[in-house]
Amino acid sequence: MSFTRRSFMTAAGAAALLGARRAGAMGSRAGMSRAAAASGTQTKSGLMFGYTPFTQDLFIPEIATSLAPGTLSPTPAAIAARGPIAPSHSPGTHFDDVAHGIAPEFGLCDDWNKYGYGTHVQEFELINEETTHRFFPGGPDVPIFSYRDPSAGGPGTGTTPGPTFVLDYRAPVVLRNSNALTRDRSGTNSTHHDHETSIHLHGTHGPAHSDGYPSFYTLAGESRDYFYPNIAPREADYDTGLAPATYGEFDEAWIPTTLWYHDHAMDVTGFNVSRGLAGFYLVWSEKEHQLADMGVIPGVGDLDAFGNPLDFGLALQDQRFNADGTIHYDFLDHNGRLGDVFTVNGVAQPRHKVQRRKYRLRFLNASNARVYEIRLSNRQKMTIVGTDSWLLPHGIEVESFQLVSGQRHDVIIDFRDAPDEVYIENLMYHEDGRGGSGIREDKRTQLLKFEVSGSNSSEPRCEEGTVIRGFHGIDPGGQFSFHDEDEVLETRSFVFKRNNGAFTVNGRLFNPRRADAVPPLGVGAERWIFENHSGGWWHPIHTHLEGFQIKKVNGKPPRRERQFNSDTVELQGHETVETIMKFRTFSGPFVFHCHNIEHEDMRMMGTHDPTPVPGSSDADAIDGSPPMDGETRIDPAVSGVVPDCHELEEEERLYYDVAGDSERLEGRGVGFPECEFDVKRRGNRGRSSTK
Repeated sequence: MSFTRRSFMTAAGAAALLGARRAGAMGSRAGMSRAAAASGTQTKSGLMFGYTPFTQDLFIPEIATSLAPGTLSPTPAAIAARGPIAPSHSPGTHFDDVAHGIAPEFGLCDDWNKYGYGTHVQEFELINEETTHRFFPGGPDVPIFSYRDPSAGGPGTGTTPGPTFVLDYRAPVVLRNSNALTRDRSGTNSTHHDHETSIHLHGTHGPAHSDGYPSFYTLAGESRDYFYPNIAPREADYDTGLAPATYGEFDEAWIPTTLWYHDHAMDVTGFNVSRGLAGFYLVWSEKEHQLADMGVIPGVGDLDAFGNPLDFGLALQDQRFNADGTIHYDFLDHNGRLGDVFTVNGVAQPRHKVQRRKYRLRFLNASNARVYEIRLSNRQKMTIVGTDSWLLPHGIEVESFQLVSGQRHDVIIDFRDAPDEVYIENLMYHEDGRGGSGIREDKRTQLLKFEVSGSNSSEPRCEEGTVIRGFHGIDPGGQFSFHDEDEVLETRSFVFKRNNGAFTVNGRLFNPRRADAVPPLGVGAERWIFENHSGGWWHPIHTHLEGFQIKKVNGKPPRRERQFNSDTVELQGHETVETIMKFRTFSGPFVFHCHNIEHEDMRMMGTHDPTPVPGSSDADAIDGSPPMDGETRIDPAVSGVVPDCHELEEEERLYYDVAGDSERLEGRGVGFPECEFDVKRRGNRGRSSTK
């Protein structure tokens, strides 16, 4: 059984809203029907393989291999000079062309580089591939999608999570991503289809070209260069007449630390992420190195007596398996994918040896829809030092904390007073994928077992009130500051609602060519109000380019640890969340969306396009460029895709239009420019192309 890209949009009345749409093309194993799921074959699916929890070791991903500038061939500089090229008609396997170019900002801002030389200081490679993975000891080899570092291993050695990037603040890098998920790939090939991908570096402040915009693909058999400057936002000063992209001070309150990368391809993000396309991306600033030197947090590369790092990521993901061991994915379930097997870093309920000392654990909710309330089994307090991508001003001690999909908490756990065995527990109960159903002690699940040994360390403690980033103007060298209410120049409201089986923002479905907000670049701040009119469906809202500061949740302050910088906020049923955010450095397009990924794939997403104010040199540079009006092509210099209709669907390779889709979708919030479709070739090359 094979599915087209739009096969599964017909469920729950969605056909009335969209016509035929929905990611498919995934093969029979991924496309099991709701009836099969209801038969019980997936209930507690891990028990089918007879595994015993806490009998296998935690997997800690390797560090991504750093390459010297100029190692990649062709070089990023050559790619920048050449510009984007047309995607190949037949997907290749050598990735030689780097079809989608590199960000136009590459090479323009040497002062981003704190080392003072060149456009970037490191290069990296990642290959998207299908391989096999064992979630259970002695269990089946399960086909997954993975990120592979080609410098660390050959085909078939990709992992989930992928390699961890460890980088310096203000040290720009280039990542070359090659997509080996072709339909005719050798080795593991469970789907026999091409799969487009788009890497989103979640929490980064970077160019639109490299942000993982949902339609800025790396096509199957092709490559794309991502330029990551690893900077904080830059304040603009239009009085100078200089472009804000190249002028201004860095806002130290928004220096990043704990980011993660994952797939963001339009309409198929849920499937791709459920199969393993995710990894950690850590940025170290001088402030963090100082904290490590003082013993407040572990330093880069510090190891314990077992040879394990003192600072590592924990990606929490629930999985469900079919009877043959393959990963289960139900395209008809748009509530949100839930699994019944709990994995940490791709291992079902692992164990990990620790000493009686401090560890820095970077918790990531990498699940599609599940909400976690994390607690230690001995009820000891943990010290949160960062939320999402940024450090807090001071440590905050909690007994438990909540993570919705996409959120991170940077946590110090001190095992000096712990018993010999301590478990990380999840207290949040789910009846279905719509949202959390409440804290249930009787439903708690143990996720990871720590085996604690050794004598107590004498290192300083990190506890409530320990200065981490500090408040600007209050603590010596303090960096954190709140957005000022007086800076707010515009208030925008966004209503997230379930409509006829699909999900909308302000009553509209996502259109990659329509701007739903056009904030001025580098001027003041905006108040964004998120409203949930979906009843029982929760919506974790994530914004790209910039994070925000949560001011009110239903008129009251948020949880203590969420009152600072965030890039994702939970929006429970009937909740209203008020935030303040700024838009700096980079013009769009960028997206904001629900991070319940099935809701995102069902088009609960909008585009914001920060735009230079009239009279600035940036505005002069883009004068006359097409607006995001829902139809006009996005500037190919930004997107890295070729003009006209070249990105339209060819033999199920891409989402965009099968002949006739424009007519079916007319007036429903999704529209594309008219093309002269070749019905036999499904319109891919537009009116002027040749075979």
